Amino acid sequence: MWFAKDKESSEIDYLSEVKEFHRQFVEPYTGRPKGCWSFEIYALEKSFGFELPLAYKQYLAWMGKDKNGIFVGSDCFAWNVEDNTAWLPELLAENNIPFILPEHYLCFFSHQGYIVSWFELPKRGDDPLTWFYQESALTEPVLKDKFTDFLLAHMRSFAELLPGLYKRDR
Repeated sequence: MWFAKDKESSEIDYLSEVKEFHRQFVEPYTGRPKGCWSFEIYALEKSFGFELPLAYKQYLAWMGKDKNGIFVGSDCFAWNVEDNTAWLPELLAENNIPFILPEHYLCFFSHQGYIVSWFELPKRGDDPLTWFYQESALTEPVLKDKFTDFLLAHMRSFAELLPGLYKRDR
């Protein structure tokens, strides 16, 4: 069993660049993120029936419960993935997208019901490639980025909005 708070020192930190960006450009506005406990991540693995990719487990341990942080307004937290995953086929069908989903997948990101991203299960590497679909902008999902690249790109785009949302007294 993988333990979020007890990882070995030799384990690769797939989120190092993401965490550094967050520390510099997000934390001054939103504070430190809130992560999941090991048992919560393990329960999610049990629910899906597969070991989750290491980069995704590191994300959950770091900010899997950060509902008031950088991704406020998005459904990308531990409690969202089961609903996201169940809802994805409906979104594609509503948009007449003739895409055949794999038998097993985890939809880790949904933004206001028109942007989604997921990866296949069982895991295909510790930092898997992700599928991306944006309603009305794409005719079908595209295999896009590694999970960590997706995370950093979306964090950067949302972080551009922070100075206007959090006006600080100087």
